[in-house]
Amino acid sequence: MASSLVLPTAAQLAGHWQLHQQDQVCALDLLEQANALGGDVACAEQWLGDKPQTWSPTPDGIWLMNAEGTGITHLNRQKEGEYKGRTPSGREVVLQRTP
Repeated sequence: MASSLVLPTAAQLAGHWQLHQQDQVCALDLLEQANALGGDVACAEQWLGDKPQTWSPTPDGIWLMNAEGTGITHLNRQKEGEYKGRTPSGREVVLQRTP
């Protein structure tokens, strides 16, 4: 099965996204250059317990990382344009590409 997983490029994932926790939404931008994270990062930090500064594609999802490059949360690919993960408190967050 691992051979069927393809690592997406930063260019394929870059763009406007929304991070959802229940009925709350944070607008995030996955930036291709330096895999930086833009948008309402302070909003996401409230849920994740650490400020996400960068991101990295994985074969099965996306890592959000802090300034030191330590993973804060891994968002697992559910389908095209949708990734799910958990906050440190165990709550589910969903990252969806905005149309």
